[in-house]
Amino acid sequence: MRTRFKLILLLTVILLIPGMTAGSEYDWQLVKDKEGIKVYLQKYWADEARAFKGVVLINSSVDSLLAVILDIKACTDWVHRCKNPLLLLKKSFSECYHYQVHKLPFPATNREFIFHSRVTRSAQTGSVSIHMKAEPEFCVINSNLCSAIANTSLVRVKHSHGHYLLDPVAQRVTRVTWTHHTNPEGHLPTWLINILVREMPYQTLQGLRKIVFQEKYQKAKLVLDSQGRMVELITQN
Repeated sequence: MRTRFKLILLLTVILLIPGMTAGSEYDWQLVKDKEGIKVYLQKYWADEARAFKGVVLINSSVDSLLAVILDIKACTDWVHRCKNPLLLLKKSFSECYHYQVHKLPFPATNREFIFHSRVTRSAQTGSVSIHMKAEPEFCVINSNLCSAIANTSLVRVKHSHGHYLLDPVAQRVTRVTWTHHTNPEGHLPTWLINILVREMPYQTLQGLRKIVFQEKYQKAKLVLDSQGRMVELITQN
């Protein structure tokens, strides 16, 4: 009986601790709602850099949006502050390793990323996810694939992960949700980090909404097998 009482008391204390109840600082907080794009921030444990989530409805198909995101060279045309994108290894149309630089305002030093990207699809809903995770040691193991970036002196990000969710909500209408968290490494002022995590999803989703209407993306077609599994993505060269 005494043990049961202690357990109930412990649960009561936990539920009363700030930050461990519904509506805590770890919930998503809406910080921007403009031109159909909503941006949310979330505290990510002890990191100063918060995770972000951007949500937008785009009048285009999942296939077309996927074609944009998988076009590594197009990064500079729509991903905010992206420069020097480079495909390092393409294992299949749905899995690759790629490099990019994230430009930061002077006098901060630019950051560089090596991402491992994988695409998955729900046969039940038709939604597609693009999962991205930083793989900073990729070039240590695969130096022969990294000659183009071997001499860089930029700060390489070790911890960065997120995903795009492309969710069809009507014919040629897709809800895009981009969730991401990055520890930018090095010494960056908190005020600068806060500005970057607010502007990144908004500016990027704006860019995605514009570029997807280019003809080469509009003609993209995702090929599925009889079980609804992805086989390939046909795009116009």
